[in-house]
Amino acid sequence: KNNLPEEIDDKNPSIEENITVATIDTTKVNSVHYIGKDADITLTLKDNLWISDDDPGRPINQSYVDNLVNLVETINARRIVSENADKLSEYGLDNPSAFLMLTLEDQSTLNLKIGDKSTGINGNYGMVNEDNKVYLLNPTYGAGLEYSDIDFTAVESSPVITVEDIEHIQVINRDEDDFELIRNNDNKYNHINSSISDWVIVKPYDGVYVADPSKIAEVQGDYTDFSFQTCVDYRGENFEQYGLKDPAASVYIKYEDKEYKLYVGDKADESNYYVKREGSDYVHTMRASLVEKMINRSPFDVLSSLILIPNIDKVNSVDIEIDGRAYRMEIKRANNTNDDEEVIGTYYMNGKEVQDEAFKKVYQNMISAKYDAELKEDIKTDDNTKSQLTIKYNISGDDTSSYQVSFLSYKDSFYLVDTGKKIEFLADKRQIDNIAQSIKDLLD
Repeated sequence: KNNLPEEIDDKNPSIEENITVATIDTTKVNSVHYIGKDADITLTLKDNLWISDDDPGRPINQSYVDNLVNLVETINARRIVSENADKLSEYGLDNPSAFLMLTLEDQSTLNLKIGDKSTGINGNYGMVNEDNKVYLLNPTYGAGLEYSDIDFTAVESSPVITVEDIEHIQVINRDEDDFELIRNNDNKYNHINSSISDWVIVKPYDGVYVADPSKIAEVQGDYTDFSFQTCVDYRGENFEQYGLKDPAASVYIKYEDKEYKLYVGDKADESNYYVKREGSDYVHTMRASLVEKMINRSPFDVLSSLILIPNIDKVNSVDIEIDGRAYRMEIKRANNTNDDEEVIGTYYMNGKEVQDEAFKKVYQNMISAKYDAELKEDIKTDDNTKSQLTIKYNISGDDTSSYQVSFLSYKDSFYLVDTGKKIEFLADKRQIDNIAQSIKDLLD
């Protein structure tokens, strides 16, 4: 290209022109033949749909074909580079990077070849309709003819999901822990901590735990985008080759009384996974950044850290044991003699009346007990496992309804948290010791 005569050298902007090389009536186009990258596809318009000649059952991305047709409605060139090129290799036109031929209803044709990018003015060398002229074309023509074969297969549309509409998320992992988060409408799970959050975690833990309300919107947002990149298989004949016969994970979403489920297979490459939606035979690729934030969810990050927070207005007494010694906090309530609607509470510690402010300060300290970390091993407790602190909140006057937590000896910095379910969490030893000390101080 460096041997081009000066008067047609594309580095010389002084001879820039604007030439209309060809125009067509795009409404009359009924056949498209495109060659580019790994694609060599011929499509015919039938009943206003583009159909692949070689594979009529293939779902075709109609907008991409329309883009090809509209791209060459008018072909403009910046200039003629050669009137009669005899060395097409100098322009990359002996083996074009892309070829497009449109056939119209009257059997007339328009074809376009795209060669190398120019070394000066931004654009591509090209030939139109085999007139043996080489043109410098605007870069839009080269950029518009960069489809690969897979691009022409239509991808299924993704659901429209907004954050606030999601009410149930379930992730089933083949090799890792599952995750399930449900909006706890009307406290159907009857959880003592339901006053702080409308959401509960039901997997992977043994039992139901309240979710942190400050984390919910962020989590919901990770399950709104199910857009696909490409459709790699639309026949559904061999899911095994994509890792979808035994999927690595499935993601289920319930929103607006609708449901959507996606199966996740092997990684297609560093940036994408193979996926398919339930009820479809199409296998798509989906961005790893979308998939991984769905399936690699840490349940503990969503968990409300507060262990038990019963409303003090519903608690009549609290039975406590610290290092084997028993304590009892009580609230005795009576109507105000001057105002039947006002209830006055009197507060006791081991039968001794204490100031309400001191009582409530200790109570607030007790309900601030937190999960500090997940337990990464299975623990079986026995009679030799020592309870350092046990707190039992009695809700009704006859003590038939109660909620209890025990903090058991474990390691230097932690206690095991025992709420009557499988022990799965640890508490910070310093915080629990401080709670125990505040209870002792109230008695003193």
